[in-house]
Amino acid sequence: MLFQRVNREDAERVFSIVYNIAGATVTAGYPVVLDVTAPDGVRVSKPATATLSLLLGLAVADITDSSYGKIQVYGYKASGWVYPNQTTAIAAGDILIPVDSSWHLTRSSAGNGLSGLIMAAESYATMTTSITAQKKVFIRAL
Repeated sequence: MLFQRVNREDAERVFSIVYNIAGATVTAGYPVVLDVTAPDGVRVSKPATATLSLLLGLAVADITDSSYGKIQVYGYKASGWVYPNQTTAIAAGDILIPVDSSWHLTRSSAGNGLSGLIMAAESYATMTTSITAQKKVFIRAL
């Protein structure tokens, strides 16, 4: 793990090094989950139904397939990919969760049993045609 040096002007952040086996590039801001085909604590992949609770963090920079890269596991991040809901706005403080077979986060429905490892750090209005956009988030996946 890489801990950011203490600095009064910057929010505290913690990072981890992972190995991408998703079969595609993980773009900066995408969520990654622990791989369950050969779990070793380092291999990550795209979120899937069985692995949504294994969220490790968000990519800091693009991570090409079959290579190592850095993810953020704790702290404020100004650029996490979020998909808005068409009927319910995302409010600052709402729990965000990974989505099955997708590279983005969305608002958690109440009572779905998924934990709050990532929270919205800004509001995001509903959209009639939803598109994924980079939004401010707070990560607690440490």
